[in-house]
Amino acid sequence: MAMTAAALIPMIALVGGAVDASRLYMTKTRLQAACDSAVLAGRRAMTTATYTQTAADRADAMFYFNYQDDDYQATGTDFVASADASGKLDGRATTTIPMTLMKMFGHENKVMSVQCSADIQVPNIDVVFVLDVTGSMDETIDGVRRIDALKTAAKNFYSTLKNQLDTQGANAGQVRYGFVPYSQTVNVKDLFKSSPDASKGELPLSHLASNMVVESRVAHFSGESSNWERDSGKDETYTQTYDKNTSSRSTIRFTGPYNNMDSNGTNISNADCDWYADNLSFNIGGINHNAYMYPNTSWPGDQGRGYSTLYLVKGASEAYTLPNSIPSDATEAYVITFSRVSGEWDDDNGSKTNKYRVCKRRVKMEYYKKDSNKFDHWTYKPVTYDVSAYLSGSSIAYAYDFKSDYSAPGPGPYTPVELVSTPHASDLKISYASWTGCIEERDTLARDSFTPIPADAYDMNVLIGGTSAATRWRPVLERLTYDRTRLSTNETPYNLSSASVTCPSARIRNLNVISQSDFNSYMDSLSPGGNTYLDIGMVWGLRLISPQGMFGDRNLVGPNGGQISRHVIFLTDGELVPNDTTISAWGIERLSRRVVGTTGKSSSSLHATRFQALCDLQRGRVSIWAIAFGTSVTSNLSKCADPDRAFQANNATELNAAFQNIATDIADLRLVQ
Repeated sequence: MAMTAAALIPMIALVGGAVDASRLYMTKTRLQAACDSAVLAGRRAMTTATYTQTAADRADAMFYFNYQDDDYQATGTDFVASADASGKLDGRATTTIPMTLMKMFGHENKVMSVQCSADIQVPNIDVVFVLDVTGSMDETIDGVRRIDALKTAAKNFYSTLKNQLDTQGANAGQVRYGFVPYSQTVNVKDLFKSSPDASKGELPLSHLASNMVVESRVAHFSGESSNWERDSGKDETYTQTYDKNTSSRSTIRFTGPYNNMDSNGTNISNADCDWYADNLSFNIGGINHNAYMYPNTSWPGDQGRGYSTLYLVKGASEAYTLPNSIPSDATEAYVITFSRVSGEWDDDNGSKTNKYRVCKRRVKMEYYKKDSNKFDHWTYKPVTYDVSAYLSGSSIAYAYDFKSDYSAPGPGPYTPVELVSTPHASDLKISYASWTGCIEERDTLARDSFTPIPADAYDMNVLIGGTSAATRWRPVLERLTYDRTRLSTNETPYNLSSASVTCPSARIRNLNVISQSDFNSYMDSLSPGGNTYLDIGMVWGLRLISPQGMFGDRNLVGPNGGQISRHVIFLTDGELVPNDTTISAWGIERLSRRVVGTTGKSSSSLHATRFQALCDLQRGRVSIWAIAFGTSVTSNLSKCADPDRAFQANNATELNAAFQNIATDIADLRLVQ
């Protein structure tokens, strides 16, 4: 008993110390929380940098609601707060906690004190709107088009955020907005330019591929035939003048006035004028007979002499007799017909006393070509095109069909672009393609899991730019893209229709400070169309807002080194709905199979997996807000958004409310300490 009694006092001290220490810890924790909530409430109630009585009443009410003396047997509790010139609100809370068992050992009541501060802590804000502009956004809910409801709600978002930050004066910081309208792909024409403005976040065209493989076609032509067809001809008259007083037999040809003639010449007969023996010796219309001699520099016999019709051919391999048919192995031919226009010899004044005599002769010259290399069939297959000029704003000329008399230089194959540069292109049906700004994604891997995202899946990389063939984006070349419906090549004489693509007319805009009027104008440019690919929208939203990578030099910190609060607002009005028969950011998917590969999974499930992997990639680095408009929040969408940041909006009113809530939360207060 004596030993127990001796041990009782230290045991009481030990237990009492633990009890009172625990009471002090819980009280201080509660006091700190009450102080924090009080300055938050008070700062929220401040419409300017001044700590008004209304704000003070709000802060006091919040403090005493969260901390009550009776809960801790406390006395003398007090809360005071004040604001500095910039509007930062500082608070101090004190209370007195009586000791219990420790009183036995001389410990007095304990005075506790905590400090707290609150301020607007969003000195710089980046917001990227990733907006669904697919065809279903043209539908109505309660008589309002979805796209119109989106435009109104987004405009109100801008106003709300601006109004909230305007009350903070110098603390409001910089706010930048970026836009990624998406459907089957995205439009990057304002992002990549031949003369980029780096201050606006523009990049050079070198990030895009200058050569790319397209699901296209080439034309084949049949071999030569023995048929000839007239291609062109010339019909002209020229004049010969002869000197009647000389005895030498020489001729002078000319097409100009007599006074340009040499005085040499001789008398000739009318027969000479009609059937002149030197019919071979001419150079007219730029065609010199010497280029058409058989087989090299001499003619067999006197062919052409004394004839009114002369055949000149190229490519004949054996002798032939004129004026019979053109040799079958010749490649081209001229048929020249001579006739007398004026059989009378006369001088220029009608007196027949001039020493010159004039013979006017007509030469009719026709060019014939083989009816050869006529169109036979198309082969639909992958084709490589040079698109460098296409990216820079030039149109690509291409043949989409043939007139009946078109003859190719050879059997081919020729791409539609190559055909335009062949002879007789006027016999082609030609059109022109210009780049609208839409792209196909770069190289990727066909997998069913992206945890983690593999390094070679460049289409899911949000950091690196187009620095190699594998990492460069490719412009959509829809006019020369065809769905051949099967993986193997397809040979057919028929013209398949070029593949369709729905490219957002509204272009991606990088993060920049923008006025309300410019913001509104951009939203008004949105136009719906196409299918829903959530992953193409998300990857570009993350690319724009990432503090590293392509835009890291303008995204890492705000002006004067200030921190940036980053937000992606992702909106869709439906589930992911790929279309594998039209052009998407991954080409015609049933042909390219860049996403599906040999996984055995559906395209929609794989794109959903990719979307989720992209969301997970930026978890904790970027705030992701998701809105399901006119549809339910899918698990894919709710898992993408940060906790409590997925909204379902069933109509225009609820959509506007969702945007208002997001704007308010983005501009919300943050504790300083």
